[in-house]
Amino acid sequence: MAAKGSNTGRRPGGKARTVLNDPELVVLMRLVEGGRFADIEPAARRILNSRPNQPLALKALSFSLLGLARYEEAVTLLDYAIQRNPQDAELHNNRGIALSQLMRWEESLASFQRARSLTPNDPELLKNMGLALRRLRRWGEAVPLLLEAIDKHPDDYIEAILLLADCLFYSGRNDEAWTCYQQLDENDEQDLYVLFQLIGTGLRRIHWDGIVERIAELRVKSDGFRVAHGLPLMSLLFPGLGLSEHRRIAENYAATVLTCVPDAQEASVAGAAIGSEGRRLRIGYLSGDFCPHPVGLIIPEIIERHDRTQFEVLGYSTTPDDGSEIRKRLGDGFDELVDVGSLTVSNLAERIRHDNVDILVDLSGWTKDGRPEALALRCAPVQVNWLGYPGTMGHRSLADYIIGDTVVTPAGDADCYSETIAQLPFCYLPADTTLRPKQSTSRHAEGLPESGLVFCSLNGVQKYNPPLFDLWCRLLRETPGSVLWLSDPGTAGADALRQEATRRDVHAERLVFAKRVESRGDHLARIELADLGLDPFPYNSHSTGMDLLWAGVPLLALRGETFAGRVGASMLLAVGLEELVAETPAQYIEIAMRLYNDRQRLSDLRERLRVARRSAPLFDMARFARNLEDIYIRMWENHRNGKHVAILADELFQPKNQDEEIGA
Repeated sequence: MAAKGSNTGRRPGGKARTVLNDPELVVLMRLVEGGRFADIEPAARRILNSRPNQPLALKALSFSLLGLARYEEAVTLLDYAIQRNPQDAELHNNRGIALSQLMRWEESLASFQRARSLTPNDPELLKNMGLALRRLRRWGEAVPLLLEAIDKHPDDYIEAILLLADCLFYSGRNDEAWTCYQQLDENDEQDLYVLFQLIGTGLRRIHWDGIVERIAELRVKSDGFRVAHGLPLMSLLFPGLGLSEHRRIAENYAATVLTCVPDAQEASVAGAAIGSEGRRLRIGYLSGDFCPHPVGLIIPEIIERHDRTQFEVLGYSTTPDDGSEIRKRLGDGFDELVDVGSLTVSNLAERIRHDNVDILVDLSGWTKDGRPEALALRCAPVQVNWLGYPGTMGHRSLADYIIGDTVVTPAGDADCYSETIAQLPFCYLPADTTLRPKQSTSRHAEGLPESGLVFCSLNGVQKYNPPLFDLWCRLLRETPGSVLWLSDPGTAGADALRQEATRRDVHAERLVFAKRVESRGDHLARIELADLGLDPFPYNSHSTGMDLLWAGVPLLALRGETFAGRVGASMLLAVGLEELVAETPAQYIEIAMRLYNDRQRLSDLRERLRVARRSAPLFDMARFARNLEDIYIRMWENHRNGKHVAILADELFQPKNQDEEIGA
């Protein structure tokens, strides 16, 4: 009989006659059937003291150790037991479970595969293999195994169906994932994880019916997200959530994923000897996005501008070289760019330690290709959350600091982060100011009207939601002749957005969809055709907004209550366009209407942006690189001195003269 959870292993079975003829084994098996882990251990050890190779006692003890979360001991015991009973599939399965809990998923998968070779039709083994592959981010490989597990299970295999839904979701198969989550929700309306995933998948599919009500339901059922276990990145997209709720969600998720985490303070002290005097500070950047991804597109200039007299700069890529121009540029920009995607979690941590990295900067966080499990093993004395994930990681072992700025991470929000806040004096988001528009295009070529105001928001559709679209459609209704220019989400997505517009009394043809272009220069050239950018909320544009501003297009933003929702305001303040920051949805509409009715004012804003390209802090990457390095130096000083205090911009960055004020 299999235990429901994969963390307690397979309850040991055995020949009935063997058990009935042995009173000690009878007692032991009763304890096993009752799941009394603490009592199983002494009973099993009493048997093993006189019969060290008794197979049922060995198996029962492994079951107990797994239930007591003593995974290292379980692996040692199971290795001993397997040497004596190599054909016992349950032992291999339990070993795989123990290794999974130790985040040694490659090894766990091998154990599950060995068990399957002995019992090929066991649905639990197929499910466990799917789980290991999910943790290894090999979602496509997991899908057929999970489908087979579901097919071979005598009843509805809820655990396998849930894993299948997650793997489909991560593979971008949103419609299939939605179907699974919906069936699971119908089966158990109290499953908060499923409800959470339904909301997030609905945003990706532009399936908005009842989504605001579902979020309200989730908040109530989860006691303000104290017991919700959804994906942290997804929660940043949910309208109405606050910073404290984001932290609770991240903490819950981290607790479920990071099953074997050393004490952060002990790990940090152990690593203190890594940094040595008389050499440059060694900075490592860890990311799965050194490619044509928003992070990969905005980080290169900063890497290139690092002062090599003070810093060595290493890159660690968790995804393979895609042969792109941006990957080549990053390869040239780093002192060394290492492909670590094939390394196990423990080997990745060991590689970074071996390289004597002083400060490791994680650029992925809880995103698709991040490797937070390695961070949990403490790769470097100082670990930093920056750029790729605009929120807290929810666990102190993952990152010591989060880099933001005075707008996105004000000091008063410190309790909403597991990390200590470190503030840049201006926007925390870098730009690539080496990029220039290519050959200009025309409105006609882009399917835009020759006259009429063009509102623009070239973001991923997951950032759109009913309250936001209500506001945008109201704006379209009140500005005759205007259009809203959006990224093309594919035929189904475009049709869904047109239907949503029609429901809000806006003609579908007033939505124009921009086809994907491969060249960033071509992308910048076409952006120049827009009149006014509309920042989405609660998750702002970020690098998309930076592109707009660099192309000379003003951006209208609503200052939100979260990190992800304040980035638009941060960019606008750093470029000297604070009048485009709205504090309420009503003010958002008011500013847009004022600019619609006063085209000269809109033209003046464009001219101010043109001038700002030469002088504003938002685009001064030489200053940005120096400021970032000052933060790294302060982090290292804090570490050397055994301190762990916030690094605040008004303390670290004192203007040397009037020219260094914002907008100068």
